Amino acid sequence: MCSFSLVHSVSCPKSEGDLMETLSKSKPMKRRLLSDDVVEYLIDEILGGGLKPGDRVVELRLAKSMGVSQSTVREAMRELEVRGYLYSLPFKGNFVREFNLEGLADYFRTRTELEMIAAGWAREQEYAGVDWEVMKTCLEEMAKATASGDHITLRKADMRFHRAIVEGAGSQSLLAAWNALSHRFWGYYGMHMEQKIARFQIQESLHREIFILYRQGRLEEFRQQLLDHYIDMNTAQKLDHRTKADSGEEMK
Repeated sequence: MCSFSLVHSVSCPKSEGDLMETLSKSKPMKRRLLSDDVVEYLIDEILGGGLKPGDRVVELRLAKSMGVSQSTVREAMRELEVRGYLYSLPFKGNFVREFNLEGLADYFRTRTELEMIAAGWAREQEYAGVDWEVMKTCLEEMAKATASGDHITLRKADMRFHRAIVEGAGSQSLLAAWNALSHRFWGYYGMHMEQKIARFQIQESLHREIFILYRQGRLEEFRQQLLDHYIDMNTAQKLDHRTKADSGEEMK
């Protein structure tokens, strides 16, 4: 099982030359990207294995490789650190954080409980604070993203959909607790796992069922559907072991 280790990550970084060669070969990039586009690109590189845990991410080299300004990359890297994909060490630079399945399971469990509280409070208030149109729009965007294979748009619509559930409770404290869960780290990691087992294609239909149960106030079924729409952790563990074996990490 993976574990987060600053010492291991810093002591064995990939060489910068190899790192940039991996980036340049992984996929073509259009020039003059905005920082948000750079962020999404680097997330795909991290989740896809182009950038591995412990790799040092060099601002100047990335800017040259991607054909963007250094300030654009700097802004993207700050955002990635906030989201939890990178961590920085004084006088040493920025490094890719290591994922672990225990953290993903904890994220799913905590998020489920917060969204259950939100659903209960919304029902008590007869859903007066729920923006149904936002939720419907998210479902429409997810359907289009699924049809086109656009996992980035699907990720964003997924997060907006669940945020709308929590906002429906009308509690800023509850929303603040939900926002503190590092969704753009763990949520994207979970979605990356979904892609590996082709569950990406059914996420929109799963969310439509969540929408129906939420609107009808069927809270226990709503809870079960929330749990079912996450990747199964036993499957995730097998995928994690397979990925490590393919990369040779388990031999270290």
